[in-house]
Amino acid sequence: MNVLSLDRKDVPDAIKKGDVTICVVGGGYVGLPFAALYADLGAKVFVCNRDQKKVDTTNAGKTYIYEVGLDNLVKSAVSKGNLVATTNVEDAVAKSDIIFITVGTPVTQEGFLDDSQIRAAAKSIGSSMKKGSLVVLRSTVNPGTTENVLLPVLENSSGMKLGEFGLADAPERLQEGKALEGLKTEATVIGGNKFHTKSAEIAAGVFDMLGVPVSIVSYPATSEFSKFVWNYLLDSAISDAQIIAQICEKLGIDFMEVRNTANTDPRIRMMVAGPGSGGSCFPKDVTAMFAMAKKLGIEQNSLKSVELVRIINGHVMAEHVASLVEAVLKEKNIALKDASIGALGLAFKGETDDTRESPALRVIDILKKKCGSVEAYDPFVKNVEGISITKTWQDAIKNKDCCVILTDHKEFFRIPPEELKKNLRNNCLVDSRHIIDIGAARKLFIYRGVGRGAR
Repeated sequence: MNVLSLDRKDVPDAIKKGDVTICVVGGGYVGLPFAALYADLGAKVFVCNRDQKKVDTTNAGKTYIYEVGLDNLVKSAVSKGNLVATTNVEDAVAKSDIIFITVGTPVTQEGFLDDSQIRAAAKSIGSSMKKGSLVVLRSTVNPGTTENVLLPVLENSSGMKLGEFGLADAPERLQEGKALEGLKTEATVIGGNKFHTKSAEIAAGVFDMLGVPVSIVSYPATSEFSKFVWNYLLDSAISDAQIIAQICEKLGIDFMEVRNTANTDPRIRMMVAGPGSGGSCFPKDVTAMFAMAKKLGIEQNSLKSVELVRIINGHVMAEHVASLVEAVLKEKNIALKDASIGALGLAFKGETDDTRESPALRVIDILKKKCGSVEAYDPFVKNVEGISITKTWQDAIKNKDCCVILTDHKEFFRIPPEELKKNLRNNCLVDSRHIIDIGAARKLFIYRGVGRGAR
């Protein structure tokens, strides 16, 4: 079908009826939930992945990433025949009408986002897409990529010009672990109306199907840069909380109480302090924004806050949590070099198996270099090179001198503090995620928490 011939209001019905086939190039944390959701809603969807093992897993109705509700969604979509995984991008694109690009854009040594996977995807897409197809970029990219990188490659490889096919940008801003929920609730931004009006309208129609607010901005560069801004502001809010938490510790007061009072002001949204921030977005996007601003000639003093956000969330807080471990052990007259540590959590945040740029791993790496031994447990992460991972949380802390909680998984909130203490050899606890009730923690343990004063 020539989707550019449709009106925006007709797009959702055309997808549900199977008149429009969707192809998602990139089957990771962004692409697979997106593909599975639309397939479950009735669309015919191809999801492309370079890894044959992951393709086979998907086609068996199973998943290779943890995402709340994704297992059942993939199983249902595959059983209906609506979701098909493949390594053959060209074949999938040739059979599709709307193509979404969700491939990775890792950060380079210079701090910019690497667009090589975007170029490769565009070349494959252009070589086989039909006239009247729409390509929508969902990956996080350097501003200008849609117009200056993606468009020329698509035109050169397809032999068509913009207008014969459509092109728009629709950056994702989903929370891992809650991606499916976010797809059905988070507002979507489409760029850009003045770049190619029909493309933006049809792309908006795709997201209208989910019933979420959709706004269209003038150019793709606007929506591309907006993704940087969203992540910088969130990462900055986290680093602000980290600074305030450290001051609270020195004052002997409770950061969480300070946070709760601050958030009674509707103008303020103070985040929860912890061991830092990680994942695939904050570290690389804020780093890329800093590099881009430097290249554009922005005055260096103006950029200090951007640079400090990454220093605090990427390094300072990991060192701080490690120092809290050393502090509780000191109260028991145990030298850190002689201590055994049980760590709860490896993922960068709760309810995901993603360890990319995980602050938990940074803390563990510091402790491994300084203490006797470290074992860890995570309900979703089963293998990390160089780290001994146990099958249960009890095994991780059994006969250890100290327990350090590093990830806010729901399972950890259900651990009875008394059981935690019973498994430890020495009752030392560092809770970097505000999981254990502070009253119980102070009663049962030699305790430190991020932002928790000593009294």
